[in-house]
Amino acid sequence: MKSAVYLKVKVTPGRSRTEFCSRLDDGYNKINLKARPVNGRANAELVKWISEQFGVRGDKVVIKSGNTARRKTLKVISPSRIPLWYNA
Repeated sequence: MKSAVYLKVKVTPGRSRTEFCSRLDDGYNKINLKARPVNGRANAELVKWISEQFGVRGDKVVIKSGNTARRKTLKVISPSRIPLWYNA
């Protein structure tokens, strides 16, 4: 398994549930988040969801850029699995 995976996501907070939506033409993965972007709740939910998808603890998911933006780059350290929706 890879030692680290980088992924680009475009999040849409305040949706009915947290889920992978689609892969955009620019290479970003569109992710719907149930949480609203208040007090870091959306970022916390994103990290939790990504950690579950890749089979790692939450501290193994790092937001490398875009902390306050909808477009973010994430680093997943030592994933134990790769979800079907992920395409490097």
